[in-house]
Amino acid sequence: MAGGELLAISIVLFDLGNVLTTWDVGPRVAEYARRSGLSPALVLERLSRDDFWVNTDRGFLSADEMETRICGLLDCHFSREELLALQAIAFELRPEVLDIARAVAIRKPVGILTNNAPLLQEAMPKFFPELVELFDPILYSFQLGHVKPERELFETVEDELGLPGEEIHFIDDTQGHVAAARAARWDAVQYQSTTQIRNSLAERGLLDDGA
Repeated sequence: MAGGELLAISIVLFDLGNVLTTWDVGPRVAEYARRSGLSPALVLERLSRDDFWVNTDRGFLSADEMETRICGLLDCHFSREELLALQAIAFELRPEVLDIARAVAIRKPVGILTNNAPLLQEAMPKFFPELVELFDPILYSFQLGHVKPERELFETVEDELGLPGEEIHFIDDTQGHVAAARAARWDAVQYQSTTQIRNSLAERGLLDDGA
């Protein structure tokens, strides 16, 4: 219930895809296919070789190495600006969730924790300046060397923030990520709807009931 913090929350971390934004890789794959002359299925098959996407999220490749690898796998040249735009095209802001985060930020710091790679980090200031302006820190898995739901990721985030898990409120759409965060003693909630998240934050004293 609102009116007083029930938990000693020091920061609220939001997941990016399917929480602050929608997430659909289809348009990106379609453009890769159009430019390369490959079928969407073959694009996905090639970009899955050698665990390419997983390795980028783990920080095994730099943005420059990602650019070289994508062009090589698809046998097609993309400029850096094109690749950044194609990173961004998979995401669309959810204004109603962003409004909630702005209201929370009046009381507590708000940040982002996302499984993502260097090219997205490079794209963010140009394509999503609203997120860069509001959220601090923005934590990408590639910087942390681990991905959700690995326990090491949550421990590394605690070290980065200088906070125990009990003081971190985390909102993610994936049940397994939420369960792993809770196992690390984080106060984690699965995103199901804007109303549900608004109510959950209000119950923790992080948001006014009418916000």
